[in-house]
Amino acid sequence: MHVRFISTIWVFVALSAGTSRAEPQYSWRYYRPGNTGIQGDFNEALWIAPDGDPYIGGYDPSFEEGGFAKFIQAENRWVNYSNVDYPIIGHPDDTGCTRARDIVPEMGGRLWIGTWRGALSFDPTVGATSLMRHGPGNSGLSADFVWDIDRAPDGTMWFANNGSARYDPATNTWTRWDNMGNVFIAAQPKPTGGYLIWSSSRAPTRDYTFVFDSDTEQWTIISVAYPFDKPNEVVGMPGKDCVDETGNFWALRSTSPGDFDSLDYRQPDGFWVTPPEPFYGVTFDIWAFKAYGDRRALLVDGNGTVWQFDGSTWGNLGQWRPGAYTYSADIDAAGNVWVCGSGGAARRNAQTGQWQRYRITNTANFDSFNRDLAIDPVNNYVYTGANAGSGIGGMVRFDGTRWTAWNQLTYGIGYDWPFPNDYCETLAYQPSNGRIAVSPLEWLYGIHEWTGSGFNPLLPSGGAVRMCEDSQGRLWALGEYYSLSYLDTRGWNSVPIIAWGSKIQRDPERPGTVWAATGHEIVRTDGVYRFSRNIEEFPELPASSATFSGLAAAPGGIAWIGAWVQFSDGTGSALIRIDSNVGTYQMLRFEEGWPLPGQAVQPLAVTPDGRLWMQYDSDYLTAQRGLCWYDGTNVGVFPAPPGGEPQWGGLPHAAIDDLEVRVIPGGYELWMSCVSRGLAVLTVLNTVPAPGDINGDGVVNDADLTIFVAVLLGVDKNPTHLARSDLTGDGTANGADAQIFVHQMLMP
Repeated sequence: MHVRFISTIWVFVALSAGTSRAEPQYSWRYYRPGNTGIQGDFNEALWIAPDGDPYIGGYDPSFEEGGFAKFIQAENRWVNYSNVDYPIIGHPDDTGCTRARDIVPEMGGRLWIGTWRGALSFDPTVGATSLMRHGPGNSGLSADFVWDIDRAPDGTMWFANNGSARYDPATNTWTRWDNMGNVFIAAQPKPTGGYLIWSSSRAPTRDYTFVFDSDTEQWTIISVAYPFDKPNEVVGMPGKDCVDETGNFWALRSTSPGDFDSLDYRQPDGFWVTPPEPFYGVTFDIWAFKAYGDRRALLVDGNGTVWQFDGSTWGNLGQWRPGAYTYSADIDAAGNVWVCGSGGAARRNAQTGQWQRYRITNTANFDSFNRDLAIDPVNNYVYTGANAGSGIGGMVRFDGTRWTAWNQLTYGIGYDWPFPNDYCETLAYQPSNGRIAVSPLEWLYGIHEWTGSGFNPLLPSGGAVRMCEDSQGRLWALGEYYSLSYLDTRGWNSVPIIAWGSKIQRDPERPGTVWAATGHEIVRTDGVYRFSRNIEEFPELPASSATFSGLAAAPGGIAWIGAWVQFSDGTGSALIRIDSNVGTYQMLRFEEGWPLPGQAVQPLAVTPDGRLWMQYDSDYLTAQRGLCWYDGTNVGVFPAPPGGEPQWGGLPHAAIDDLEVRVIPGGYELWMSCVSRGLAVLTVLNTVPAPGDINGDGVVNDADLTIFVAVLLGVDKNPTHLARSDLTGDGTANGADAQIFVHQMLMP
């Protein structure tokens, strides 16, 4: 962030008497499909932790964002580890770095996550700070697919990685075999000690099976170019987890010439057992496999049907979703089965036999192109429109911990979006009744309010571009086609306005009053009183080509609005301060050398510290795009990537569809809907609390202790409290933070 201190002979009226001159503390966070909920709708890796909660790899292929997440089932909460937040996972330009293929723990508990580009390691007891990427520069892995990982009886970790690699945690050493190994890899114990490493592919066609003996440290290659000539030979492996807990190795075999329909298991003593198949042709229709327990197994076929082997027969557990592309399966100690693949993940309840789907559509901010925003300050809810694809959309709500969705694919976790479109065009929080008003489409499906159980129609047809509620509890709707109206006990009342609407805001002081802006007029009105200025009333502007942009209402009857002329290299651009109480205005103009960045600005909001926040831009795709503030003297600049290129920190994209202010202890948050980059949040702290001062009152005391305990127990979901309770900076509030907190409490 750059701050320019401006000194000009042209005196501009200060934004407010209370403008702060102290430089605040800034921090950014982001919410997108690749770092919320299950993280994308492509999920290839799955591992159930000893506590019964799953780790699931997920990614958004459109933006190459993702990593893995743990689902805390008791709290319906996802803990995310994504490259959106943790650069160590990999840059989006390195396609595949976020795509987890397998998750396997070391004996000490550290997790290894195989990806399309090497592997990650992660210690759950430490958190995000333990994340490390492993590739050619620091391991025996190549920068290629890690298809499969397995742990051998001696604690070494084995990787199928364009060959194979072995890592010994005890000595921190790597061994690599470039030409030995295939897609899947599995460690089978030998009854006399030591173990075998099996490595093969799934398809029983022209391929190789490799076997490593830990006693000889040698590989053996089994050629299966013509498997029908080698009866009873291993021709493939059914998946990533092919050895059960009693040491049986499951494999695909050629039991008779021309017939490869045999899924068998090899006991540690070398004796092969041929159990019955779940269906004929099983070896050609396996998408995910998991061996576990004593001769137990899970198998998912190309129809999405899950099969379970109980030691003697296969049982049909039902279809988790239609179609192929299932990549992983696992089972917890209670018998609940998990699967994942293209289209999310699912859990089968062992008691009821029912499947529950989890996707971005019911766990996450399921859109990167969010539009309008609304904030409920009472419940600390943030609402925004969201769309996951054609016919799948509506809106989403964030409470600081979890996402609640309204769409057509919630699978019972969330609410239906009953309108025949797939987006919420605009929405507004109504302080008078605590409800959210929505306009599904600005010109067609009307305006409705969410009651907590359904949608109550407020306007049967038509719609709004933007809405707000005034201080008297009246809902205002600014639409297209010269439309401004408000709702009271008599119904909807029209108010005149020129041209198409763009912005509307509640007046901070005057009762029942709003400010509304179009491209050619700015209006302050309560339905009877009216103050108006159109573009022609500013002789400094080229009236035939200039248009208004943005709107920021301030106390004292003040409003800020921008003016710009397209393809003019900034000529004609201005920032206008209008005083409606006296009817005067002041103007900063680009061609007169204004102190602002870019060639044009769009006012967005005036914050409690008196700063005017604006989006700035230039006619062409240059570095002059981003977010800025102005306090009458100083300018702060947060540049955006010129083309929206991926970055860590800062404004992720210059196109800001909406900005809403949420006041927090010691400062405020700017919630921004950034086109193609989901939601970005800039926290501005004018008073930076000391470590442990969770409520921001300047001291660390029992009041903070109460909040801290509530955060640890999951009762307090306030995002500010959550952030301030994370004293170690690892993304969670846990025992490590408690030690620091106690130390701060005891400090004199």
